[in-house]
Amino acid sequence: MLEKIIKPNQLFNDVSVILAGAGPGNVNYLTINVFYAIQEADVIIYDGLVGKKIIEWAKKDCNLILASKSLQNKACTQEQIINWMIKFSKEKKKVLRLKGGDPSIFGRGAEEIEALQMNKIPFKIFSGITASQGAINILKNNFENFKGNFCFITGHKAINSSTPEMNFSSLSRFNGKIIIYMGLSQLSYIAKNLIKFGKQKEEMVQIVKDISLSTQKTLTTNLDQCVKSRNNFNLKPPVIIIIN
Repeated sequence: MLEKIIKPNQLFNDVSVILAGAGPGNVNYLTINVFYAIQEADVIIYDGLVGKKIIEWAKKDCNLILASKSLQNKACTQEQIINWMIKFSKEKKKVLRLKGGDPSIFGRGAEEIEALQMNKIPFKIFSGITASQGAINILKNNFENFKGNFCFITGHKAINSSTPEMNFSSLSRFNGKIIIYMGLSQLSYIAKNLIKFGKQKEEMVQIVKDISLSTQKTLTTNLDQCVKSRNNFNLKPPVIIIIN
């Protein structure tokens, strides 16, 4: 029944490129369409946060290109990623651009889509489970205090980006949960400014590392301790930060 719905081996029939989300890391969090796209692709350009077991589903002759971009390890630039997508699609390859989480949430997918459109390259977008969705298991423990409001923000912005700076005045007045992606390196700065603009020092902060993986763990602290921590509690990315 599912095979009739999804039509495996036909996902690339009318497109050259698929931009897809691989979820927060656990292979069980893959959507079925993304699973089949991994098996069908000739070229997979994947982020460092994509789980190793997920990549193992690629066919043996697939050209696997690690497109890792982090503060610690920059294997390539965004321009290189876009150039690879264009190059291989023009060579009639089935190109899968595989991102961690969901490609539309702080994944710079808009830049890649714009480049594909400018080069008249047909594409599809397959959504993925974003890390904050995986963090719901953490949020549910405090549902009695959950007011139903939350906002997503990114802890850092792209170099030379025109993205506005965080509006800490508005964030400090937000009556709900603030969920921060890619914010560990800026945690002290973010916490300091939230307090400056009115958040209580005792405001609860939950830092969830390795969401969906066997190594997942949660550190519960507060804004004041986030300001004082000089080593980010000895944690390393990837993490999701939940305030309140």
